[in-house]
Amino acid sequence: MKFVVSYPQTNWDYVKFRLNRIILGKDRSNEVFRGLPGGKLELFEHNGKLGGLKSIGELHPIKPFGLQYVTGEGLYFITGLPCSEDGMAGDEHIARMNDKGVIDLEIRSPLLTQVRSLRRTNKGLLVTASGIDALLEFDLSGELIWSWWATEHGYDQAYGGGTRAIDKTMDHRLWNYPGRLQTTHLNSAIIDPYDESKVLTILFYQGKVIRIDRESLKHEVVISGLNGAHHIRPHSRGYMLSNSRKGEVLIYDRNFKLIQTVPGTNRYFPVKWVQDAIETPHGTHLIADCNTFKLRERDKNNREKTYNTHMPNRIFQIEPVDDCFSFPAEDFEY
Repeated sequence: MKFVVSYPQTNWDYVKFRLNRIILGKDRSNEVFRGLPGGKLELFEHNGKLGGLKSIGELHPIKPFGLQYVTGEGLYFITGLPCSEDGMAGDEHIARMNDKGVIDLEIRSPLLTQVRSLRRTNKGLLVTASGIDALLEFDLSGELIWSWWATEHGYDQAYGGGTRAIDKTMDHRLWNYPGRLQTTHLNSAIIDPYDESKVLTILFYQGKVIRIDRESLKHEVVISGLNGAHHIRPHSRGYMLSNSRKGEVLIYDRNFKLIQTVPGTNRYFPVKWVQDAIETPHGTHLIADCNTFKLRERDKNNREKTYNTHMPNRIFQIEPVDDCFSFPAEDFEY
């Protein structure tokens, strides 16, 4: 199998920023990184043996976050600098690289701010815009065809205090929205693989997964008690997500009952953070243990092998691709 890993920040200035913010205990909701973050996509090959990972290529788009490979279409990914200070326009957007290594699609919108996840739907692309606490679905021409706004559905209290209302006519790429201004920091959304009329999304601050009816926009809480969760995904047994601050991967059945917890980091490491995980065709789980800069592969017998991504390459997402997929021969910065 092959898979791509995204690293949104790959320079040492960002490492220093995180050390100040996390280890030294500075206010994590107010500070925004204002330097050049770098960014990298790395292509891996897995030979089928536990820990049998090999890096076979890399590209350097600016700050890539969410991504998805679609057979016959290519690799969709989020890229571009966000707004770091009010009035300084960001350029977060969706790009698609086809199987020839050519960027053949770009989608920009004034609503794309702090975009974290991206998933292909039968009508277009579903993204999470954390900066405005919204789920947005665009068709492939870039037209907004569906949306859900947390501030309109019971989540209007900003993390830093006060009530939040969103002006949908603004160009939100001109405004910086640190965590204290957000109400949910929703960061991952998928069409429910077992009911296409529903959308599942993670509400980071509330520690919940909610299920939204696409037609009525009403929602219900299906998972609660999470601690900094990311990346809700389909799983062969139901659903899977990364419970980041607990350093673990949680697997649920189709009724959202927790059925397995997979350790995702060294239990003695003081600042745990598991960002993402995938189920491999080899019966293992591949886990992004971000704060130790490792890919961990764990099998059903709890055996584990690790691959060091090396500081400052902090993983955001792991995404399977077709075995025929490869990066272009020449690197590029995009």
